[in-house]
Amino acid sequence: MNIGVRGKLFAASLVLLLAVGTVSGLYLEASMRSWLEARIADDLVDHARTCADVVEVAKAADSVERVDGLADRLGRSTGARITIIAEDGRVLGDSELDPQAVYAVENHGRRPEVLDARARGRGVIERYSVTIGTRMLYVAVPFEREDGLRGVARASTPLSEVDAVVGRLRLLLLVAGAIGLVLAVIMSGLASHLMTRTLRALVQTTRDISRGERSSDLPVTSGDELGGLAGSVRRLAADLEAGVDELRQERDRFETILESMSEAVLALDADGRITLANRAAAALLGGPEVLEEGRPLLETLRAPQLVDLIDAARSASASTEFDLAAAVGASHRRIVARAAPISSSGGVVVAMHDVTEVRRLETVRRDFVANVSHELRTPVSIIRANAETLLSGALESPDTARRFIEPMQRSATRLGALISDLLDLSRIEAGQYRLEPTGLGLAPLVQRAAEGVSLAADENETRVEIDVDAELQLRADPDALEQILVNLLDNAIKYSGKGGHVRVGAERRGERIRVEVSDDGPGIEERHRARVFERFYRIDTGRSREMGGTGLGLSIVKNLITIQGGEIGVEPNRPKGSRFWFTLPVG
Repeated sequence: MNIGVRGKLFAASLVLLLAVGTVSGLYLEASMRSWLEARIADDLVDHARTCADVVEVAKAADSVERVDGLADRLGRSTGARITIIAEDGRVLGDSELDPQAVYAVENHGRRPEVLDARARGRGVIERYSVTIGTRMLYVAVPFEREDGLRGVARASTPLSEVDAVVGRLRLLLLVAGAIGLVLAVIMSGLASHLMTRTLRALVQTTRDISRGERSSDLPVTSGDELGGLAGSVRRLAADLEAGVDELRQERDRFETILESMSEAVLALDADGRITLANRAAAALLGGPEVLEEGRPLLETLRAPQLVDLIDAARSASASTEFDLAAAVGASHRRIVARAAPISSSGGVVVAMHDVTEVRRLETVRRDFVANVSHELRTPVSIIRANAETLLSGALESPDTARRFIEPMQRSATRLGALISDLLDLSRIEAGQYRLEPTGLGLAPLVQRAAEGVSLAADENETRVEIDVDAELQLRADPDALEQILVNLLDNAIKYSGKGGHVRVGAERRGERIRVEVSDDGPGIEERHRARVFERFYRIDTGRSREMGGTGLGLSIVKNLITIQGGEIGVEPNRPKGSRFWFTLPVG
């Protein structure tokens, strides 16, 4: 059973009152009894001395009958039991007995009060009287008559009156104690209520604080210790609320920063279990359920380099780069990870950044520089070599000069086309290629593009078939769309071979127009299809250079389609060849 402070104070007060009342009553009873017995003893001493004096001066008190009569008269006058005892212990008279009974009384010579009276001149003894069967107080003093009779005069009285007085006193004490106890209980209850009112308010305030609620204003109703405690708790609550508000703001700020970071952040405890993961980490590693709090990181990521990084970071900051593809079963991802120790808990904070695209762009940049350098070096070398040959004397011979000038012209043309494509691609990627999309008919543009590549088709003996509904309308920039079609048709004619067949088809699919350019050439292997739209990417380097081209046509096509809100792709053409397709919005 849980007893509150008020109950404890009340119980303690009640126990204290009962203990004090009981001890006080017992003490008063003992003191009163002792005082009454002392007063009775003093009275009995006076009575005994009076009896002794009377016996000493009494005449003819020489027989039991006369002495007993004297004892009876003295007993009536003093109100006490008077006993006259001879020196040899014989009872000569007793105020409570008749003469015949006096003769039968046993010898009193060995009674304690008699012995004390003989030895010290007075004997005061409290004991049980066998003769009358009650507790008695005896006082004895010696006497000596002129006729030689010596003995002891004894006065006694029963202590039942003392018991009666003490009993009445006990009853009064009990009544007074009960009244005082009731009053004390009422006062104690009132006092405990007044004291615990502030304590209850303090308890409620601390409960509110422990639950994270804002505590109500705690009133200070007194200037005592409880009032001081209430004031201290109020100040503590105010400081705590201010501190909690500040921590909440810092937490919100920290969470906002953490969730807005592009880097994946993980916090691990000393056992390698996840204690915190931001949104970027969930997106990178497979979702929030994978990064459940308390789950060991090794169950989520199986990357040995990351494990080594975490182990190394427990003593100092470290970093590494690793492949994440095997960990999540997705496409290749290159991750740069940095880890730092948490000195207070022994844990580690890991920050991971997906650098797959960065590494890809670095590779593209390196390839682009290498490819541009290679593409430029060949025609420049031809032009330089032929120019040097012409300057060294070949210019003087018209036939010889023509043989050197024609390669120079082809190389210059190739350089011009390469530079033009590079400029177009650069302008498109920089957002400087101005487009004016409008609704236009597809069939006329396809026909115009086919006419633009008709010379190349005739040279390659390639038949171009157009299967486009004259009513199809799409939304696109006419110049950009014509450039797209020319590039795709030119590419298809080159790879279809002598006597090949190229087909241009189109159809509406929902709110999109899908245009397809198919050829019956050797086709493109699946491993090359995802990269054919990269700059300078060549499936067969030697054959591509033989056919001319800059290696930038398909890259330009993809960029022009993308900035107009379309999509592009390549797929095999059955039974052989390739089918390039793109989609644009309906006009």
